[in-house]
Amino acid sequence: MRPEEPHLVDSMKPSLLRLIALTAALALLLGACGTSATTAPPTAASTAVVTVPPVLPTSVPTPTAAPSATPTPSEAPTAPGLEGQWSGTWQNTTPDKSSGTFSLSWSQAGTNLSGTITIQGTPCLTAGTVTGTITGGAISFGAVSGQVTVAYDGTVSGNKMQGTYATGCGNAKGNWAATKN
Repeated sequence: MRPEEPHLVDSMKPSLLRLIALTAALALLLGACGTSATTAPPTAASTAVVTVPPVLPTSVPTPTAAPSATPTPSEAPTAPGLEGQWSGTWQNTTPDKSSGTFSLSWSQAGTNLSGTITIQGTPCLTAGTVTGTITGGAISFGAVSGQVTVAYDGTVSGNKMQGTYATGCGNAKGNWAATKN
């Protein structure tokens, strides 16, 4: 050290003294652990256990609302929204290849459907009432007009539905498809 830097030595003294004191305390502690009045036979190496005090949070969060003692029941899943106007086509597969169009007007209450249907292309059923159900993506409904009925089964995906039908009008069966207007 150069003679013009005596203040540097003075500023290092407290740190140096703490380091010496800590080293001496550690040496005494280790020395006390390693000595005993009697000599014991060697044993398996022991593992040092260090206990660290827990870290305490500086602030405790305050809950904004007390939890409910009774859980609130969740609502039942709802069926796709079919309410409104639908336009579709139908095509017989038996006994002939007759085809036509239809329009539906649905009202929906949960999984229950009701409304009216107008069918073009067949002399058996031109209009009637419709009732049915929707479960998940499966739909089932029927149209009735006097003695003539049509049973529709199918699937719904978004604003489209399709499936098969059977009617007492000539024992016709076929396919249908509809799109929401």
